[in-house]
Amino acid sequence: MTKAKTIAGTATPGGTERYAESHPDLVFAPLGSIGLSVSEAGFGSYRVDVSERAHELALILALRSGINLIDTSANYADGGSELLIGKVLAEMTAQGSITREQVVVVSKAGYLQGANYQLSQERKAAGNPFADLVLAGQGLEHCIHPEFLADQITRSLARLNLQSLDCCLLHNPEYYLTVAKAEGLPVEQARLEYYRRIGMAFRHLEQEVQAGRIVSYGISSNTFPGSADDYNFTSLAKVWGIAGDISANHHFRVVEFPLNLLETGAVLRKNQPMGQSLLEFAREKNLGVLINRPLNAIVGDRLVRLAENHYAGDGVTQAHHFRDKVAALDEAWSSAETLSQIALRAIRSTAGISAVLVGMRAEEYVEDVLAELRRTCPVASRVDSWQKVEDL
Repeated sequence: MTKAKTIAGTATPGGTERYAESHPDLVFAPLGSIGLSVSEAGFGSYRVDVSERAHELALILALRSGINLIDTSANYADGGSELLIGKVLAEMTAQGSITREQVVVVSKAGYLQGANYQLSQERKAAGNPFADLVLAGQGLEHCIHPEFLADQITRSLARLNLQSLDCCLLHNPEYYLTVAKAEGLPVEQARLEYYRRIGMAFRHLEQEVQAGRIVSYGISSNTFPGSADDYNFTSLAKVWGIAGDISANHHFRVVEFPLNLLETGAVLRKNQPMGQSLLEFAREKNLGVLINRPLNAIVGDRLVRLAENHYAGDGVTQAHHFRDKVAALDEAWSSAETLSQIALRAIRSTAGISAVLVGMRAEEYVEDVLAELRRTCPVASRVDSWQKVEDL
């Protein structure tokens, strides 16, 4: 197969605004201070692979129907997710169906699995391992050292057929803290090293911005919403301060973290200075906020699906019962028809959120998301409503 031509340029404020104007049935929001307009839902690519035609058709449908934000990572499907996105973007831009300026592409770096893990083992054998490597588990390592980030951005751009990423996120850097805790390192010492590593990564990512390979950067962390007392907590205030120390004109512009009907910490937990929640702090700093795991809640050690189509028998009845109870908590949520749609409604109706990332591996999933996005949904802080959800 002939390699597609690299797509020049980046998403632009004008391009994304024109895309929004061509889809008047949907609502678009600013991605923080970057100036880009993004659809309320983004195409989440966690389980998307270039080998699956259904995934390709789903992405094409999403881009044609008003979804202009794509979220992926270097390790998703061992690079297959980025390959699929690159293929679709190349074909659709060549056809004139979309332009590069209209589509916002976010990718992440940090995991060493599959081919990356093999690369790491080969470098170790040659006496040239990646620095600051975290040994996270069997067949799994993690790294945010500048040398590794440079390598990953090069590989991501090649797979995506892009000249530049609109945003590059450090992918779950808290792996370092998880391993440090298991090794018995005092929490104060572990956090000093953790934020030192993030600072090194940020300084490198500023260089990548200057080189034109990325437009902005940020962090995707599952521990942003956690308790400040948790060993593996990632403090957004601390991270914001690190970026400010590097440059008054830094390009730390986007954060990604979980929020759903069973994991409400991002709205309710006051884990930032001055008694602010994570979402309040991000909103104050005008950060772009991407929400992951909207339909896949982790409760204890269990994964709970917030969508009826994952259940059968009594499970469907229970899912409907939960949907009805949540719908009654806020007038703006009452018209959502399915559990998955009310799970999205709760998030998209909450102020300070740029987009919710939804796995859309099939056209029917895309259509379900679009059906919800086409309904009117007023935006407000909704702290009281989220508290009622927590009280359930």
